[in-house]
Amino acid sequence: MIFLDTPGLLEPSYRLHETMSHQIERSAREADVVLLLIDATRLDDRLDLIRRFLSSPLKGQVVVAVNKVDRLDNSAEMEAIRARVARSLELQTVIAISALKGYQLDGMMAELESHLPLGPQLYPDEMVAEQPERFFTAELIRESAFNQLVDELPYSIEVVIEEFREGDRAAGDDSAVARVDGSSPGGKAYIAATIYVERDSQKGIVIGHKGSRLRSIGRQARLQIEALLEQAVYLDLRVKVRLDWRNRARDLREFGYE
Repeated sequence: MIFLDTPGLLEPSYRLHETMSHQIERSAREADVVLLLIDATRLDDRLDLIRRFLSSPLKGQVVVAVNKVDRLDNSAEMEAIRARVARSLELQTVIAISALKGYQLDGMMAELESHLPLGPQLYPDEMVAEQPERFFTAELIRESAFNQLVDELPYSIEVVIEEFREGDRAAGDDSAVARVDGSSPGGKAYIAATIYVERDSQKGIVIGHKGSRLRSIGRQARLQIEALLEQAVYLDLRVKVRLDWRNRARDLREFGYE
């Protein structure tokens, strides 16, 4: 199976959102199976968008997975929610899962496989993704920022990896806002990344008092990056403002959205 992880369904309010919506529509039209993920604790979230999406022409079978059922009180509540989703969306294939606990993931995978056509293997067994390590590194930094800023900052953050290499950092590079790891970078992978925001006020929120928030974001991200790369990492973060980047075609192209 080859999974295409699309953005979540949304009502476009920026040019970036329009681009993301086009990505969803294109992927859904071409996919043999559509896996629709719903949060068991937020069943009514974006329900109109989901129904509109399901009314559009789709090539393949739609399978619904109601995630986070580990947060429910009992199996009776879980079954009631599963049945409610099936009625609400007029779909038969609704599976209750917990990605965190691993509950019913094998059943979900078997259901997806049952709807897929047989074909040649396109990637080797050991290949789990076609994106480079730089991509996942940027995503881990963005995830760390979202985890710590979700109540303070809108989703206007973009992360760009400026440098990704082994060995000591370049001499004379003193421009970073925060050095996440105070020890010598010698022998570690060196990663320099820029967190872009849309306004000066957002920059201050990301950096925090005397750089405290940025250091916290960096510490969390560095641990995850080290687990990904299986080696020690020296992570060099800075924050810059790119005014209204979500509405600017040039910026969206530069960041890889168009």
